[in-house]
Amino acid sequence: MVFRVYLLAVKAPGISLEEFKEQWDHHHLNMLKEIAGDAYPQTHYHRYPTQAKGPADTKYDGIGYLEFKDKAAFLKLTEITGTPENKAKLEAHDKTFLDVDKIQMYIVDDEQ
Repeated sequence: MVFRVYLLAVKAPGISLEEFKEQWDHHHLNMLKEIAGDAYPQTHYHRYPTQAKGPADTKYDGIGYLEFKDKAAFLKLTEITGTPENKAKLEAHDKTFLDVDKIQMYIVDDEQ
C-alpha cells in the first residue's frame, strides 16, 4: 500500500517566488537526496498553485508531494532526517526559503 505526504508550503518573507522555487526544487531536493540515500521517496515533486477559492489570507506558495511504498519507508526517512546533524542541516536551510511556522503537512495512508 502507498503512503503519501502532502506539504503546504509558504515562502519566507522577503524572497521572490522564483528564489523560493529555486531553493525548494534544487538545493533542498538535492540536500534531501544526499541525506536520505536509499530512503529517498519513490516519488517527490513540488507544484506551485494559484489560489482559486478560499480566504485571501490562506495562501500557499507550493505543494510538496512525497510517495513511499509503505509507512515503514516513510518512517525510515523520518529516522534518517531526524538525527541531530541532519535535522540541524535541513532546518537551517528551511529557514532560508520557507516560512516554517506556516507549513502544514498531511499524511494519507492507504492502509487506514
